[in-house]
Amino acid sequence: MRYGGFWKRFGAWVLDWLITGFLAAMLGMAALSLIALALSLDGILFDLIARFLAWVMIGVLLVLHFLYYGFFWSRHGNSLGMKAFEIKVERTTPGATISFFRAGLRGTLGYYLSALLFGIGYLWALIDRRKQALHDKLFDTVVVPEFPENAPRPDAG
Repeated sequence: MRYGGFWKRFGAWVLDWLITGFLAAMLGMAALSLIALALSLDGILFDLIARFLAWVMIGVLLVLHFLYYGFFWSRHGNSLGMKAFEIKVERTTPGATISFFRAGLRGTLGYYLSALLFGIGYLWALIDRRKQALHDKLFDTVVVPEFPENAPRPDAG
């Protein structure tokens, strides 16, 4: 069986973070603008609220990632970033599906745990025989090519 390579996984991860980060930033800027307009705050109070909103944005990003990965991985097997790099995530157990909850946790808790200690959980995929990172091992998943080598591609005429 072939597995998704490290650099394809990395590219997909970057693209997904750009998508979700952009959405979270737009929500944060809208919230901050509304508060500033509605309350006409002075500089110190505005600074305190901006700091508070930064923490709120971390929470929003966490929820956004949970929903984003939960939806895409449980329904399609790949996120928008993974789709662009033609890879998908599936359970290591043949025929098992990824639940919304498992997918959401893999994309939040699993990704954050993999990032600890200088990203060692991500780098593990470089030496693992099935190219599994820490979050793959924790959530019983593996990343594989979206289209097997000998299978006809849906966009091929």
